[in-house]
Amino acid sequence: MKKLIPVLALLTVCTAVSLTPSSASAVPKLDIKVAVGVGSTTIVPRFPTADLYEGNDPANPGEYIGTVGGSNPATFPNWGMQLAARVTFDNKVFTELAAGFSRFYFNYGPQLQTFALWLGEDPAEVDRLAGQRIRMNQMEIPLTAGYRPYANPYFKIFVYGGLVNTFNIRGFVELDGRRKALKFRPRDVPGYKIAPYLAGARVGAQFDLGPLNFDFNYTIGINSLTKTEFRTNTHVFKFFLGWLF
Repeated sequence: MKKLIPVLALLTVCTAVSLTPSSASAVPKLDIKVAVGVGSTTIVPRFPTADLYEGNDPANPGEYIGTVGGSNPATFPNWGMQLAARVTFDNKVFTELAAGFSRFYFNYGPQLQTFALWLGEDPAEVDRLAGQRIRMNQMEIPLTAGYRPYANPYFKIFVYGGLVNTFNIRGFVELDGRRKALKFRPRDVPGYKIAPYLAGARVGAQFDLGPLNFDFNYTIGINSLTKTEFRTNTHVFKFFLGWLF
């Protein structure tokens, strides 16, 4: 019973607020937005520095196969589409909830191959991906809030920040002219093991020009992109062009 008292009190306050008369100017404005966008994804794997050998036995390490280590940033294109709902209140504060599909690309390069072999991954799987560009499909759910510093009947400016929930869904590799010759789950990438969930902190700015919406944003990954002993940072830039309803 004691646990119900705070809940009932909260419901009472919310009900009272909802029943309070308000002027027409205080009614929140809802905008529905459909948008498509392009951008870049910079992946920064922080490999541990080490000389790698065929075997892991210090007494008999085997043949030297290479060295990995340090930060190795690489930038690749991305694109996406989303459906969003933006609610602007009378005090110029707004919130926006969106859901969308996105895709980014990365190369299965020599250093990643070397590290995968050192971890004991299947050499046949590593060779099959060697030098290939991997496409990773994602589902994004950004939840942001911000402020509208300027507005007139034709032009509005919004600045915002918030959390982006990204779910890595499935990867594809093109081989022998077939766009989806290889299909795999994110964690199945040899030596990389992409995390199924990535949280990101986003900051950005939007501009409304009539029914057109221009959205520029930057997202930094909070957790590692990979489920490995090394951390992989991400930096994502996106530009969306949307239509408001």
